[in-house]
Amino acid sequence: MNVAVSDPSSGSDLRVLVLAPFGRDAEVTCDLLRGAGIATRSCADLDELGREVRAGAGAIIVTAEALGQDGASVLARILESQEPWSRIPVVFAGSGHGPDEVLGGVIDALEHANLVTVLERPFRFVTLRTVVRSALRSRQRQYELRDLLEQLHDNVERLDAERVVRERFVSLLAHDLRGPLSAASMAAKMLVAHPERLQERRDLAIRIERNMLRVDRMIQDLLDANRVRAGHRLALDLKRCDLVEIASDVITDLQDADRERVRLSAPDRLEGVWAPDQLTRALWNLITNALKHGAPGGQVDVGVGRAPDGVVLSVHNAGPEIPLDEQARLFEPFSRSRGAEARARGWGLGLTLVRGCAEAHGGAIELSSSAAEGTTFTLRLPLDARPFQAAVAPGTSPVDT
Repeated sequence: MNVAVSDPSSGSDLRVLVLAPFGRDAEVTCDLLRGAGIATRSCADLDELGREVRAGAGAIIVTAEALGQDGASVLARILESQEPWSRIPVVFAGSGHGPDEVLGGVIDALEHANLVTVLERPFRFVTLRTVVRSALRSRQRQYELRDLLEQLHDNVERLDAERVVRERFVSLLAHDLRGPLSAASMAAKMLVAHPERLQERRDLAIRIERNMLRVDRMIQDLLDANRVRAGHRLALDLKRCDLVEIASDVITDLQDADRERVRLSAPDRLEGVWAPDQLTRALWNLITNALKHGAPGGQVDVGVGRAPDGVVLSVHNAGPEIPLDEQARLFEPFSRSRGAEARARGWGLGLTLVRGCAEAHGGAIELSSSAAEGTTFTLRLPLDARPFQAAVAPGTSPVDT
């Protein structure tokens, strides 16, 4: 593994800190290493060395004179404060004289925490340069290990988040399916218990059918969201239809209180070749989201109109801003803004299905949000979606032209 120690982009991470406070040792050492393309920093004392180590360094060169009587233990404490992945290499320049037990004491104080190389002076510069380059290569591998550990940590956090999402989704799925299934089951039991009253209790049969349709829609939403997540386009049942009529029907189906808050701005008709069922679901999700997460009691504006490259459908509401860092992930399955997370329950599939609908038609969904302007989702579609469907799914009807 080669280390480009002269690379200026390395910044402080691969610089060599030199602690040699007496004479011209630090100046000479720094000049020689810089001449070899190695970044250096001279430190006046152990306090400054400690600050520079925290700022980042590739190796340390320290002379015996710089440590004095208790300097080795001070340096050891500085080095012990590093992150668990960090073992900054230390080059100890001995005096070349003095008792071996003094040198041994210094090595004992430092070696348990770091990589220590001892050079006895006088030494040749080529020896110092070789040792320093080897130390920097070792340090570079430590940085690579740090990056791997950070990536591993991020992956673990992501997996934990996905586990929480899966557990929440399973809980919501069980809860949401239990409602219509229980209602249908109860109605069916009443019919079985009193078959003679079948004709007069058509309302029970209608209730069963309605709840089974709710279950079917839930399952279809889940399957479609999974298809979008896998990068596949939704299969569309394309036909000639009127976008204004679709928008009007969605608004009409809202509850009375919600319907009064929605204002539609559109021409009399706007026809094209689209999938009305998919557009109905997409628009329903956008409008109900705006009603739930916009300003309480505030108006929701729905716009339908032509654009140079097709048509545009927009849903706008006043209210809290959606932070920029949350906007992209809103279209991912099981994802919601932090504000929506706190205010409402749900699967977090609505905007995923809107995105899937837009892309399947050959269009796009856009989002803009600010505290001053409110939030607008804009669906852009071509007038004819047929060229963007590679194949018509089995069972779909031909386009009525």
